[in-house]
Amino acid sequence: MKASELRLIMILGVLTALCMGVVLSQYLLRQQRAIERRQQTLELQQMEGRAMLTEAEMWKQRLDWLQSAQPAMTSENLASEELLEMLLKSATAQGLTVQKQQLHEPVTAAYYREVGVTLTVRGPMASVFRWMHGLLAPAAFRVVSYLKMTPDAANPADVVTMIHISQLHAPAVAQEPSPEAAGS
Repeated sequence: MKASELRLIMILGVLTALCMGVVLSQYLLRQQRAIERRQQTLELQQMEGRAMLTEAEMWKQRLDWLQSAQPAMTSENLASEELLEMLLKSATAQGLTVQKQQLHEPVTAAYYREVGVTLTVRGPMASVFRWMHGLLAPAAFRVVSYLKMTPDAANPADVVTMIHISQLHAPAVAQEPSPEAAGS
């Protein structure tokens, strides 16, 4: 082999080694970035886990309060009627006139049971807000899912309010058989 051919083979070998080095370094850099992303994800999950552990007692207390304070529902019809009766009495006590009332179908979800009523009431805006404020105490487990207020055409000092109020009850919990009953 001539010296020029030998130099050409050496240059080709060096270039091949350089190309292989570049390809290998790119692969290793991608691997390093993937490991860094995974490390950041794990650190974030660890921080979230620590935060959850520090808040665990607070959430346990909230669950205990919820289980002890949320009203149970014996009958959907009775619960709907009680809600309607309470709403009518409280509206009358605030000096509001109930123009329409409509009961809604009860809703059963995994964590609650809901009964609802839609009312159309008329009266002074301050009285309407006072009435709604009295209804929405956290311990009452009531929510307003729809509210529409319009000025009363006959009396500009009054508003006509259509409001959908729901009351949330404890979920229906299936009773597990006791160990004594299961063994017999």
